[in-house]
Amino acid sequence: MMPIKPTVSTEQVDAKLRELINWFENESSLPEKIEPIVMLRFLKCMDYEIDSTKALVQLNYNLRNKNPNLFIDRNMDNEMTAKCLSVSDLLILPGVTPERHKLILFRMTDFDPRTRNSVEETKIFFMMADARFTEPDVERPAAERVEHRGFGISDADLADGDVQIVDMTGYTMRHIAYVSVFVLRVYMKFLQEAYPSRLRAMHIINCPSILDRMMSLFKPFIREDVYQMINYHTEGMDSFYELVPKDMLPVEYGGKAGTVAEIKQKWMQAMREKTAYLSDEKYWRVTSETKSRWAWF
Repeated sequence: MMPIKPTVSTEQVDAKLRELINWFENESSLPEKIEPIVMLRFLKCMDYEIDSTKALVQLNYNLRNKNPNLFIDRNMDNEMTAKCLSVSDLLILPGVTPERHKLILFRMTDFDPRTRNSVEETKIFFMMADARFTEPDVERPAAERVEHRGFGISDADLADGDVQIVDMTGYTMRHIAYVSVFVLRVYMKFLQEAYPSRLRAMHIINCPSILDRMMSLFKPFIREDVYQMINYHTEGMDSFYELVPKDMLPVEYGGKAGTVAEIKQKWMQAMREKTAYLSDEKYWRVTSETKSRWAWF
């Protein structure tokens, strides 16, 4: 049975959000700035508990600053980033499921193992996530929006978690050699412990025959509760469609959300529009004078 979430009024959320932003801006061990909607995501992720939210925020920026090559030093125009974007599709699908979850789809488009780059793929995932987190997950007509005073945002327009879909088409054992264990460890730790949206499920589709051997590489970095969320669809797509609304998928997967190319172009444009934000170190980097305070993590 799912735990009953506490009921929090708009006024209470507004007050908590103001308190957290004031704390963030005056906390020397954090970056200078944070977007209010991003802080609201942290707060909602932690069921509106102030202390738990602070701990999550601290861990998030701690991990970012320990791994700046993945989370801070990023540029859409970087040659390696552009190349990686051309050999993979990472899509944040429009809308939310009936359970209010956001769907995220990843697949390869170039099956040559030599095109894989763990650093760039991880960098792109979190760059896209950071761009997404500055906008509502639910699009509403202006007349239907419920706003928190002074911020122009509502937690009702944010997803209650993420569902990841990984299309394994084209994967072989040769791809394993191009996976960085160090990057994999950081990626999984950040996703499981520091991400401002809870992982609700993961679906592996078009599973290759070597799936068990491939998963043996990932399992040491996956918490048991997260591992239990993984669904392997080894006998076609019917079992997948029973768990994920088919209409929300791209046309290539039998859905009505638009083609993969159309959805990808939307998010490429979104990241380009957010370039200044994504590259502004005032939002991400802790200054050298305060980094020593992270040592206890």
